[in-house]
Amino acid sequence: MGQIVPSTAPGIKVNPDVYESDTTYTISVPVNNNVSSVVLRAVDMNNNSLGIWHRADRDCNGSSLYHMKDSRSTLLRAYWESPHSANVSAVKIQAFTISFHRMATFSSLTLKKRAMTTTSPSTISTTRPPRTHVLPTTRILNPTSTLTTTSSVASGIFLSPIADALQILLVFLTSKLLF
Repeated sequence: MGQIVPSTAPGIKVNPDVYESDTTYTISVPVNNNVSSVVLRAVDMNNNSLGIWHRADRDCNGSSLYHMKDSRSTLLRAYWESPHSANVSAVKIQAFTISFHRMATFSSLTLKKRAMTTTSPSTISTTRPPRTHVLPTTRILNPTSTLTTTSSVASGIFLSPIADALQILLVFLTSKLLF
């Protein structure tokens, strides 16, 4: 997969911070002058897209693309409307900031329904486009001549967010090529 670069940037903020149906939320995503666009997505615990994003530049497969129109902005504000459903207990808000250098930063926050602790800590990881399609593995020859293959546990941990980020990045890049 791509290289994981640690990030110390603050994560996204959501107001209100408790999940309720039929509610409009203000999503604040920190950005800088290197960010060209932000892709936002709201998903349930089964990874199904939920709700409606307002004033997005483009909507695609449950995700919304916001182009940064002012390079001096330090914050993108977006508005998300939760669905009318009593079956949703928690929603994960995902933000992918895409730089002019084709690097994506992923941040997410979970809203829980009527709980004392209402938000989970923000998760932030940064991905760069992969240089090759070969996954790093190590081959170890045991004294009994048995070949054993091991791979990094980190690839399993970051597989889902990276796959989501790459999928949204590919949709974004494809839309840029087509239009």
